Amino acid sequence: MITEAPQDTPTTCTAGQTDRSSPRSDQGRRRRLPWPALMAMLLCVALIGFNTWWYWRDARPAPDIKTIEALMSREQYIQAESALRERLRRSRQDGEARLLLARTLAARGDTQGCALQLREIPYWWPTKAEALFHEGQAYLMADRAKNAETCWLAVIKDDPLHPSPPDITQAASHQLLGLYATENRWDDVAEVIWETYERTSPADHLALLGMRVKSELERLAPEATIGRLERYVAADRTDWEALRALARAELALGRKEDADRDFQACLAGRPDDPRVWRDYLGMLYDLGNQDAWTALLAKVPPSAESESEIWRFRGLLKEKTGDWAGAAQDYRMALNRNPYVMASHYRLAMVEERLGHRDVAVEHRKKADHLREVRGELRAAFSELITAEEARENQKASNPDLPTSMRRLASVCETLGWARLAEAWNKLADSS
Repeated sequence: MITEAPQDTPTTCTAGQTDRSSPRSDQGRRRRLPWPALMAMLLCVALIGFNTWWYWRDARPAPDIKTIEALMSREQYIQAESALRERLRRSRQDGEARLLLARTLAARGDTQGCALQLREIPYWWPTKAEALFHEGQAYLMADRAKNAETCWLAVIKDDPLHPSPPDITQAASHQLLGLYATENRWDDVAEVIWETYERTSPADHLALLGMRVKSELERLAPEATIGRLERYVAADRTDWEALRALARAELALGRKEDADRDFQACLAGRPDDPRVWRDYLGMLYDLGNQDAWTALLAKVPPSAESESEIWRFRGLLKEKTGDWAGAAQDYRMALNRNPYVMASHYRLAMVEERLGHRDVAVEHRKKADHLREVRGELRAAFSELITAEEARENQKASNPDLPTSMRRLASVCETLGWARLAEAWNKLADSS
């Protein structure tokens, strides 16, 4: 039997199905395929644009210094800062641009930013010493005394490869002397004076030696310094010199609790500093706080035993317990470190008397009395020198009294243990 061949049944597309061979499907595939190529093309365009901008930015002329100075003279500091930062972007070692940027920031009241720009000037730049000096000034304006001190010390340091100009050295020395006077650091004052003395002409020696003597005669009142010291400490709590000076000023003004707190903070921050132990022990002793004084004295580390007063305090403690031989030994240790302390000679004389060593006691009592007398002569001898110097200036000629007054002052200084100062006065008298 013959049957019919089966007919192909046409395929119908149901909802949601796509005929892969249809023209519409081919068009959709052609729309999706170009996207990776399009993204690559866009990326190339972006890179070309960025490189073009980069080339244009570096190829165009940098703002010149005269134009920038003109902007600054018109107080257009924002535009000047933008131009200077562009110059520094191209050359970080441009010391002139950094100096101008520091001036611009200072004019806008940004003293910290000014200091940071000055610090970035290369050490080999011709005006680096001047930059260091102004950096210190900027730091001090921001009440960061420790940073200012670091800058000025770098200026006065004797560096043969990078010597500082004499006028900059002298200006930095005066700034340091003012800071040290505010912080009651008279040993450091002497060091700065001698550092400056070695690098100045003989014409300046008389003034410097006079400053050295005045540092022993004059002290700033705590009422005049405590405000600045409080600002220094508020700006940098790790400025231990300022904090120690603040504690001493607070004590002088009767703020005992504040002084005690700040001395304790100094000991915690710098436990090896003999001056902190000396000052804190002195405070407790003067206040009559016997228990706290005794407990603190027992904690003094060996690193602080270079301070003469530590041994005098130990002698005083042994006196209270009746250990006369031990007290005498401690007073000798104190005098070994500083033989020109009147109080140590006096206490040793008292103890030697108790031990029956009358001749030794008489000797130390005479030394104590002599130091007291000579200390009183220091002011009179210095006043005589000033009078003789004024007479020479008024007469416009040499004054025979001036060398004599210099030698008298030298004798006083030698008795008080200032051998270098005595030698300098005698040398100046010989050349007058």
